[in-house]
Amino acid sequence: MSLMRAVRVDVGKRLARVQPGCVLGDVDGATQAHGLATVLGFVSETGAAGLTLGGGWGYLTRRFGWTVDNLHEVEIVTADGEVRRADADTNADLFWALRGGGGNFGVVTRFTYRLHEIGPRVTGGLLAWSAERGAEILRAYRHVTTAAPPELTLAAVVRRAPPAPFVPEAWRGKPIVAIVVCYTGNDPDRALAPLRALPEPVVDTVGAMPYVALQSMLKANEPKGPHRYWKTEFLPELADGFLDAFLRGGLSLTSPMSQSVLFHLGGALNERAPDDGAVGNRDARYIAGFSGTWPPNDAADPHIAWVRRSWEAIRPYSTGGNYVNFQLHDDDGRLRAAYGVNWERLRRMKGRYDPDNFFRANRNIAPDD
Repeated sequence: MSLMRAVRVDVGKRLARVQPGCVLGDVDGATQAHGLATVLGFVSETGAAGLTLGGGWGYLTRRFGWTVDNLHEVEIVTADGEVRRADADTNADLFWALRGGGGNFGVVTRFTYRLHEIGPRVTGGLLAWSAERGAEILRAYRHVTTAAPPELTLAAVVRRAPPAPFVPEAWRGKPIVAIVVCYTGNDPDRALAPLRALPEPVVDTVGAMPYVALQSMLKANEPKGPHRYWKTEFLPELADGFLDAFLRGGLSLTSPMSQSVLFHLGGALNERAPDDGAVGNRDARYIAGFSGTWPPNDAADPHIAWVRRSWEAIRPYSTGGNYVNFQLHDDDGRLRAAYGVNWERLRRMKGRYDPDNFFRANRNIAPDD
């Protein structure tokens, strides 16, 4: 599939037909040439196919829902060797399952996404403060996100400041609490005023920038080569206990490459029924987790233990759901929790389209007996 990286944009219909080898940067580059975008992730080297089939989310989720809420049609080869088209009217049950059910139902050979007027310039960037002010900054983050318009998406990060050019040399390697900003509306000064009121940031790169630059801004945080392990939970709100546990976890990391991330969701995804697509999780308003990253020559155990210990501390605040694309070495109970009320229907669809479980090298949904 890696050679299949064509993107065709139909400006009149506001659709993008995307081959399965594309990474997010391929899609954004093609659609932004026309001032259009769909909901994708926030690391430009992520594969569009895997992101989409697991549900998908990113900076535009608050305006337009999960990635699969913007999926118009797929072309797929199913286990019986048939090439099928699936959309809301044709093979609708298969289309429902593909909107979050992962690679359990076949090989998708084309995705068609609905597009929205976004960019080509938006307001984005990074604000960061000393981690000594972590409790204050995270509570300010809660205040801003609770009342934010759908055009504003914020992610909070606890980590060691990277040795990047935009970080003052005196702060590199020191603990920080950062907020990543994406605003796609028309009044950034008003939307960002509560954040601007927080004094003494050690980093401030927020300003007008190309949307494609924002979409690739976090690429440096995901270099190829290091080992990784992570755990996440969907959250309905940001309780005081959660914020304290999240900060404690972030400040106790075992590798300077690791980080804790809290991402703002909610908005459009909450406006649909729980069974609108297999992705479910319509009660999610945030996603939080711990990403352990370490050099290949490091022992893995301390870093994995940090992720698990920190994750266990935030689990009591979860909706009960989690993002299937962020599952690593999880058991079947964790997989069922990712789909919630949609689990049994997914098993029935698996039995209909792949009764022998041919597509099983994945987060596997076994066929209904």
